[in-house]
Amino acid sequence: MKRWYQCCHNKEKPYYKHRYQHRCDQCVVQSRALYPRYAGFTLIELLIAMVIFAILATLAYGGLSSLIRTSSGVEAHIERLEKLQRCVMFLERDLRQLVARPINTDVAARQAAVVMEPNSVRLIDFTRAGNPNPAGLYRSSLQRIRYTLEEGVLTRLSWDYVDHLQSDVPVKLPLLDQLNGVEFRLLDDRNKWQTRWNNKNLTQLPLAVEVVLEHKQWGKIRRLIPVTGL
Repeated sequence: MKRWYQCCHNKEKPYYKHRYQHRCDQCVVQSRALYPRYAGFTLIELLIAMVIFAILATLAYGGLSSLIRTSSGVEAHIERLEKLQRCVMFLERDLRQLVARPINTDVAARQAAVVMEPNSVRLIDFTRAGNPNPAGLYRSSLQRIRYTLEEGVLTRLSWDYVDHLQSDVPVKLPLLDQLNGVEFRLLDDRNKWQTRWNNKNLTQLPLAVEVVLEHKQWGKIRRLIPVTGL
């Protein structure tokens, strides 16, 4: 049996109330205006959003990857440049402080203050001053230095005692790698450049030292170092 009700807006016009309908048509429209229903995304909209997100993520990853590679290349370049500067600093500091101090070997022989033999692993041997002694050890401020080139690596060897034994282990400090060659030239008192230095005068020092580093990346690097002759 149908049941008729009065409308809250038009009381003169009754309406039939279905079991799923609790208001008249005008009340339903007003209720939808005041309390709208929000619908979710459709499957197509979700797929489009995912495609757009994937494209943006790909572009962002490519830019980030390129930035990381550039940053790594710059850091490697800076590191190689710092190694070169450090190597040149050691060379200049050592060669500027050459001293005329021969060494007494453990085979009852004396060796010149400066010894340089071309075409050998041992590039140059010399005695230098300015060796710090903060601990106050029983030794002088002199130091014996040797530069060697093995497998493209320039290495600095140092002995805190000038008159050291041949069995004494030096302190090894690799300075620079990727070298094709290293050349030392010494300026004698007649203003002539020498590639060999092993004079009978054990205390003779050069006036200046020329160092040429042939690097695979930087090419030839030439430094002219005056000798103070302390």
